[in-house]
Amino acid sequence: MKTLLLFIASLTIGTASLFADEEKAGPQGGRLLDSSAGFLAEFVVTPEHFAKVNLYGEQMKPIAPTEQSVMLTAELPGGVQILEFKNIENGFISTTPLPDGEPYRVVLRLRNHPDSRPHNFRIDLNLTTCGECQLQEYACICEGH
Repeated sequence: MKTLLLFIASLTIGTASLFADEEKAGPQGGRLLDSSAGFLAEFVVTPEHFAKVNLYGEQMKPIAPTEQSVMLTAELPGGVQILEFKNIENGFISTTPLPDGEPYRVVLRLRNHPDSRPHNFRIDLNLTTCGECQLQEYACICEGH
C-alpha cells in the first residue's frame, strides 16, 4: 500500500512539474516571467533583434501597460548597454535593437508602478534554436536548460 501511495505521489509531482515546464514558454515563443505583481510578462526577441515585453493578465489575455515600466541592461564583454523602451498596445518594445555578439546576459527590470520595487530577471540571451523544444535557447523549456 505504501509503495502504491509513493508511486501516485511521485506521478503527481512529475506531472505537475511537466505542466509547469510547458507553461514557461509564452504565447509568442518567448520567455514567460512571473512578476508577482498581478500580471505576467513575456520577453521576446523580434526577428529584427528588438527586445519586446508583452504583458498578460488573467487567463493569459494581453493587457495594455498602465503604470508599468521596463528597462533592460545588456551585459556585454566590453561593458554594459542600457536599452530604453516605448509603450505598445500590449506591452513594450525597445527603441533600439539588442547589441550583436550574443550569447550574453541581459537584466530585465519590470516595475508595476513608479514607486514599486523592480522585479529583476537575469536572462542568458542565446538566440540559437534548441533541438528539442524548437524555441530559441533564451526561452527554452527543456529540463536541464
